[in-house]
Amino acid sequence: MQSDDREYVAAVINFFWQGLAQPHSVNENSAKVMYEALTEAQSCTASIDLVPRPTYTPSINYIIKEIAKIGKRIISGDTSLYNMCRDQVAANYKTHIRAALWGL
Repeated sequence: MQSDDREYVAAVINFFWQGLAQPHSVNENSAKVMYEALTEAQSCTASIDLVPRPTYTPSINYIIKEIAKIGKRIISGDTSLYNMCRDQVAANYKTHIRAALWGL
């Protein structure tokens, strides 16, 4: 994973769990968990532009690319999720994302 991708994936994680991720702690597993969390957020919000939803099982390269694009938008101030959806996803995935960042 490239360093820019790590920074953007960390931005997405920190959007849900402020201060939880540093770019050096981001790995492929945390990107997968974040993708699942964003997919759940999609079912809660009308923000189709923020959350990608392919019709096939995505590869890890696709997942990292999409999460990085979302991270860029979040860093630039585009956070098109309802707070209640973000909070619900944050509660549901907190243990999963912590384990992923720890490499478990």
